[in-house]
Amino acid sequence: MLAALRIAGKDLKLRLRDRSAIITGVIAPLALAVIFYFVFGSAFGGAGGLDLEYGIVDLDGSEVSTPLVGVLVEAEEAGLLVVEEYPDRGPAEAALGEEIDAYIVIPQGFGDLVVGGNAASIEVVGDVDAQTSTLIAGSIAEQYAAGVESGRLAFITAQTLGGASPAGDPATAAFSYEMVDMAAETRQLNPATYFAAGMAVFFLFFTVQFGVLGLLEEERDGTLTRLLAAPIGRRAVVSGKAILAFALGVIAMTVLAVSTQLIIPGAEWGAPLGVAMLIVAGVLAAVGIMGLVASAAKTAEGAGNLGSIIAVILGMLGGVFFQIGTGEDLLSRLTFVTPHAWFMRGLGELAGGADWTAALPAAGALGLFALVTGAIGWVLVNRRLES
Repeated sequence: MLAALRIAGKDLKLRLRDRSAIITGVIAPLALAVIFYFVFGSAFGGAGGLDLEYGIVDLDGSEVSTPLVGVLVEAEEAGLLVVEEYPDRGPAEAALGEEIDAYIVIPQGFGDLVVGGNAASIEVVGDVDAQTSTLIAGSIAEQYAAGVESGRLAFITAQTLGGASPAGDPATAAFSYEMVDMAAETRQLNPATYFAAGMAVFFLFFTVQFGVLGLLEEERDGTLTRLLAAPIGRRAVVSGKAILAFALGVIAMTVLAVSTQLIIPGAEWGAPLGVAMLIVAGVLAAVGIMGLVASAAKTAEGAGNLGSIIAVILGMLGGVFFQIGTGEDLLSRLTFVTPHAWFMRGLGELAGGADWTAALPAAGALGLFALVTGAIGWVLVNRRLES
């Protein structure tokens, strides 16, 4: 074991001295995480969520239109959006793009048309640079219209069948909502943490390559023969390279976990013990997979190319660049054949202040990846050295 640690220590000094591991393991993922956050973070709502700022112009003022205004006010009180009431279209138009993202206009006579069973319309006007907010405003208006129509039809149906009429106004009986707290089965990372963790685990596989490919590089350079001729076992040589890969991965992931929380606004990895457990398990899985790749390649260059291809495929399938579906389709299921998806899922479970034990299932899955691929790679590498 002492010989393996000495080999790992020697290689670690070399990797840190030429700065290749630092660039690949820390600088590159940190830079991309920051860039992705500031470029794409707002599209996902930023660190604090999507800011919805709306205006409402109620020109009707009837019992049919006022419930929509009331619902928007209640949503504002709940912290879901910001709403501003305007007396007419002019002030709302002037505020568009500056103070509000979109405004909803309920025309005069809207209530009379609805009660009379005639066609009525609600107008939604949005800023061209706030398309997402405008779409949400349109959905609110559509939901309101659907509720009004449902209430009117229920009233008419009850009267036609001779039963008791629904309580309340016939045009608004079905339009209501209630806010309740619900515990989600799975949690999702906010954009800041998502990009930080995604880039960290993506580049992790490139970082550990410096360790597992060291054996093939020494074989290519002719130094492996002299190393094996020394009074140390073959397993010590393999173990030394594996320890190097593990050390590089842990150092890089730890630095990224700390630095991204300091640099990127809103990035929060969660309970330190749970994060540490996921980092160790994730690094072991990466070492196992890259070790298996190295054992199957004939040259260091071939192993590097094959490892890069596998790292990119697993990263994309694991959802480090964009969220992969979480439904029951084939693609959603395939994500969990990658350690990347389990790492991100584990961090998601830690989101919102959950205890470190929430990451145990994901850490267990990562450990299984490490055990299976590491065992196969260990056998193949040792068999290669004996031949």
